[in-house]
Amino acid sequence: MKKMPMWIFLVTILFGNGLFSKTAEARQGFAVGVGPIGNIFLIDTLPIMDPGLGGHVFFQYRFQEQLAFETTFMMTTQDGNDTVSSEGGILFLGMPTVDIKYYFLKNDPKFDPFVSTGLGLYWLTEGKISNNTGGFGLGSQLGLGFDYYVTDTISVGFQGTFRPIALITNLGTPSGSTAIFPYSLMGNVAFHF
Repeated sequence: MKKMPMWIFLVTILFGNGLFSKTAEARQGFAVGVGPIGNIFLIDTLPIMDPGLGGHVFFQYRFQEQLAFETTFMMTTQDGNDTVSSEGGILFLGMPTVDIKYYFLKNDPKFDPFVSTGLGLYWLTEGKISNNTGGFGLGSQLGLGFDYYVTDTISVGFQGTFRPIALITNLGTPSGSTAIFPYSLMGNVAFHF
C-alpha cells in the first residue's frame, strides 16, 4: 500500500517534466511504424501480376524539422494474370528500401505532408508454378503522402509510392531481365520517440 503513492509520484514527475510528452522538437527523433500495403501494377510486364496485399515495417530518423531518413521492409503476395493466371503465391519483397523524406510544413503541424525518394533492393519469388518468374534487382521509388499526429507520440499516415524496378530473372527473355512498375498504397501507424 505504501508503494502506491510512490508510483503516483514518479508518474507525475515523468509526465510533468515532459519525459513522455513532446515539446517543440516533437518532429525530430526516431519513429517506428507498421501498416498494410497494396500494389497495383501500372504496366503489364513479365510476369503479369494482379494487385497484391501485404504489410510493411519502417524505421525513421527525422534529423531536422523538415528532413527524415527512412528504411522500410515490405512484403506483398501476388497472383499471376493472363498467360500465368493459374500462378499464385508470388512474394514481392522490398528488403530494404531506403528513402529521404522532405516535409513541407514547419512548426510541428498535426497534418504533416511530405514527398520522398530513394532506392531499394527488390525480390520476386517463384510462386506455385516453376516458370522462372523469380528474380531480384534494384529499383527506385518516388512517393507522396502525409502523417497525421493523433498525439505527440502517435501518428497515422498514408502514402502512394511509384516503384520502377529492374529485375534479373530467368523468364526466357534474351537479356535474362525484366522490369516491373508497381504503385504501392501504404497506410501506417507510427510511434515517435
